[in-house]
Amino acid sequence: MQTLDEYCRPFKGAEAPWPALPLPAEERELWWRRWLETTPTAEVWNRLRLELPQLLLQPGTGVREGEAYKRLVLQGAAPLAEDMNQAPVLKDPDGLMLEIAEHPTGAVPVLTLKDHDDFVLIVRCLAYRCEDRPVLSTVHAQAISGLIHWGLIRDLSAKTRCQILLLHRAPYASIPAERSPGRPDHERWLNQSQQWRREHELAHIACRRLVGEMRINLYDELIADALGMLAALGTFDAELFQLALGLSADGTPDDQARAHVYVSQLQPNDRGAACQMVLERARELEALLRTGQWPDEAMPLLQRLCRSRLDQALMADGSVAAGATPSP
Repeated sequence: MQTLDEYCRPFKGAEAPWPALPLPAEERELWWRRWLETTPTAEVWNRLRLELPQLLLQPGTGVREGEAYKRLVLQGAAPLAEDMNQAPVLKDPDGLMLEIAEHPTGAVPVLTLKDHDDFVLIVRCLAYRCEDRPVLSTVHAQAISGLIHWGLIRDLSAKTRCQILLLHRAPYASIPAERSPGRPDHERWLNQSQQWRREHELAHIACRRLVGEMRINLYDELIADALGMLAALGTFDAELFQLALGLSADGTPDDQARAHVYVSQLQPNDRGAACQMVLERARELEALLRTGQWPDEAMPLLQRLCRSRLDQALMADGSVAAGATPSP
């Protein structure tokens, strides 16, 4: 369990200078671009399973210790006919789409699924390494890194690992369209949700690349939701952020709140204070953006946010409030 002070610490690379953006393309980014150029849309799933053979295995208990996992995933052996016959089948194969998400800190391949069961299957195969672990119905995105990917290994190096973003096409945080600014129709809200979800995950990845870490806490969620919401909706709405986290106006989480995940490593007596703090920071951020005191461009805003803290008020000039203490 973390103390509140440990939980609220700044990013370890917060004050380090940033490199010139955009960053040059990595070899694996170029590999994905070539792969997509030469792979017909109808063949994406079949070919992807050959590069990521984890997708050929039905998730279960102890699959990683089995002969098939060792042969296909660890050794990169060509799949046998029996492997293909026993491989998982998508419920909605036409609902799968693979694309490259552009970002100043490096483009990332994004795999989108329309069917939630298909999304859960791929999360289990890739994120959980073929283990049949539970995935909440409210989870619609998963960033994965460190994957064994035999296309990258064969073409680049034995040490190259895959990073991929999985998305399920659904309303963001299960928020109904009528609660979103402008009350968009269902299809527009799905499109906005996907953009919000994608930019949210890319913001986390950018934090890892620029300030050295991606943390599972409420302040990191504020950062990622701010960039995602601005990209998708053109504004940051503190009340909508509160709703997405599943918090009441005073910071109390509901039973299914996303916020529970982000305070789970915090000492129980401090969780309420952390929830209150993030709502205070969200309201400050909304005001700073609305009045033009903070930039709404993604990378300058990300830098401001990365140099601020959960337990200190956001300042108009981006400085850290002197002598600030955690809110009660």
